[in-house]
Amino acid sequence: MKAIQYRTFGGPEVLEYVDLPEPEPCPGEVLIETSAIGVNFPDIRERQGVYNRAETRVGGVTLPQVGGLQVVGRVLRTGTETDGHFTGRKVMALMPKGAYAQTTVARADLIVELDEDADDIAMASLPCQGVTAFLALQVCTVLRPGESVLVHGASGGVGSLAVQIARVLGAGTVIGTASTDARRAFVRSVGADHAIAYDSPHWPESVLSLTGGKGVDVILETIGGDVFDQNFTCLGMLGRCVVIGSTRGPGEPLAPRRLMARAQTLTGVYLPSFFQRPDLVQRGLRFLKDGVDNGLIRPSVGATLPLSRTADAHGMLERREAQGVIVLDPRY
Repeated sequence: MKAIQYRTFGGPEVLEYVDLPEPEPCPGEVLIETSAIGVNFPDIRERQGVYNRAETRVGGVTLPQVGGLQVVGRVLRTGTETDGHFTGRKVMALMPKGAYAQTTVARADLIVELDEDADDIAMASLPCQGVTAFLALQVCTVLRPGESVLVHGASGGVGSLAVQIARVLGAGTVIGTASTDARRAFVRSVGADHAIAYDSPHWPESVLSLTGGKGVDVILETIGGDVFDQNFTCLGMLGRCVVIGSTRGPGEPLAPRRLMARAQTLTGVYLPSFFQRPDLVQRGLRFLKDGVDNGLIRPSVGATLPLSRTADAHGMLERREAQGVIVLDPRY
């Protein structure tokens, strides 16, 4: 089978289009012939070796690695102790690695069956980003109907889905941040009431103005750096800040006592940690499937490239050239 593998950490150039043996499913796993593969920013972090640094305090990568976290495809066969019902079925899968290949294995408890007429490319754009957004809004905190939410980086994969999920959950006011006029227009097109620039020094004042001075109930934080500290200027009473990422770096440490004055909460979400709670991942996958089926969630695919051009996909994502998720076609 064809796959994308890297044997050293580095830039997109370390990604190699190679022939590898077809993997075998272990007990509790399924073997999937992939039809569409989603690309995620964590794939880039893994390739760069970021997760192998002690200060990141997350799971590392064992080289050589076939990266990738999400696929749509058809189950070819199952391992022992796996429900044979999945054989021949179209599925959407989330996995810790191995997606960048024409066949891959996934845990049976981290897949969800799709309808035969489901759009493979659209659905392959959802699992990692969508489940992360779902966990942030329904597990790490619970967004209640009528509450306000601020989504940073709302034009990205996680952010654009978080805006839509917040709408499905009945959010009262949804505010998204993005870096350019075009991206802010996109944020409004996926359901945000307002879109503002997070690189303006006065963006917290804009949030306060849009919420009548109260501040927002929930913030999904993806930027880091100085933006992380500014969040607490516009986080309301009993507000919850959920850290999803930090594209600008971690920012300054937060003094815990700062949370006390307005009874605020700071929490975080790291998707691989939830692989030990497959029931919660399943909730997220089914929520996404049902949302698309009912026309409530609209996947955003920024580009579709051949599997052989995965290095180009990584470059586009790093340069922020894609508005939406990049999906790979494993046939080429």
